[in-house]
Amino acid sequence: MNLLNNFFCSLFFCLLAVEIFPQWQPYISINGNINNSFTEKSFCTLPTTSLKNNNSDKVLDSLICDYQTKLAYNYNNDLSLNYFTFANWFNGEWIITDKRTNTYNFEGYLESVLWEWFNAISGEWTKDARDVYNYDSLGNKVYHLHQNYNGQEFVNDFKYESSYDSANNLVSSVSQDWIDSIWVNRSKFIYAYTPENVNDTALFQVWTNEQWINDRMNILKYDEELNIISNLAKRWDGNNWLNLGRGTFEYDINNNRVLEYWEIANNKNWENWFRIFYEYDYKNNLTHLFGEEWVGGQWVPEYEPLIITNPDGIIIGFLAKEIFLYYSPPTSVGSEKNITYGFSLLQNFPNPFNSTTNIMYTIPQPGRVTLKVFDLMGSEVASLLDRYQSKGEYDVIFQPESLSSGIYFYQLQTDNFILTKKLILLK
Repeated sequence: MNLLNNFFCSLFFCLLAVEIFPQWQPYISINGNINNSFTEKSFCTLPTTSLKNNNSDKVLDSLICDYQTKLAYNYNNDLSLNYFTFANWFNGEWIITDKRTNTYNFEGYLESVLWEWFNAISGEWTKDARDVYNYDSLGNKVYHLHQNYNGQEFVNDFKYESSYDSANNLVSSVSQDWIDSIWVNRSKFIYAYTPENVNDTALFQVWTNEQWINDRMNILKYDEELNIISNLAKRWDGNNWLNLGRGTFEYDINNNRVLEYWEIANNKNWENWFRIFYEYDYKNNLTHLFGEEWVGGQWVPEYEPLIITNPDGIIIGFLAKEIFLYYSPPTSVGSEKNITYGFSLLQNFPNPFNSTTNIMYTIPQPGRVTLKVFDLMGSEVASLLDRYQSKGEYDVIFQPESLSSGIYFYQLQTDNFILTKKLILLK
């Protein structure tokens, strides 16, 4: 399989995934690579069911993705998620890099998520971003605001506003970006339902030339147990809806999804594309999922969009080959293991920017470091740094004199870590 470039989805803040999965956490990349069909796959695998823990005496303790990234969960006394940490495997130990801490309103709904990174120099947690959620009187999530921390205050980045019908079905979700102190439309999902209130279509549109333009669409079918059995993905070519991919789904006797098989449209033919397997324990807890791709006439392990549901209900996607999930009795708050902290990449400031912006990062070990900028197509447009550096905290100034206005990605890479974030240039 051809790799687009060693950059696009190596982050927890990827714009692409935010557009594909509104109001959910974006993809985490494991190897820093993205294949040229990832965008299409992500639209095809739009989540429609939750893969949650069904065990009443145990909770999701941790998950390990491709043996390189670990998420560890800590809970409140009422078993609501208090916080979870991200760690990377380095020199035989897990190095914690980030943390997400939840707060809840008086009704028990998730109210905010504080994003922090660990500053290895100061030994302290440093604010990075936050998500804020609002609900209507029926508990439907109607507002999601994401803000970045610029060192002094939280500043707007993007938001989602959602609407529901009289049956509490989500009917639309509009995303907007904060640009030049105003909200600018970016994308919109529109959902339609059967008379039984089952979602059967999801239409994705983008804001272009001051109007909404069709982009992708998913058409869903269900069995008698309301399990999705097929998902037909189509793309808009400007005049017609064309087939993109079609998925079929298999379930065990407990209605757990065990197989997700996808074909891709090639002219008028359907060809093998990719598939995802799901495994469960005896209490129906998801314990393992892995992906395979059809390459050279055979199925081979490959990086696919693997999706799980966080204990707080937020869906997280991983570009990975496999994920293992582990369950245990709840871990009390404050019992975080003594693990080494380190690697981090901050959001550039200011962002959006006109002529100059600052990029700060921390590396926990000495080694060769590169800092590069890419456009939306994955082409390198600037190399800001490529040299050996001692461990520490650094600040790089980016002055893109020859670049046009638009969205770009900046990537920090060492021998063991890769992180990427989005920046917006406005001239």
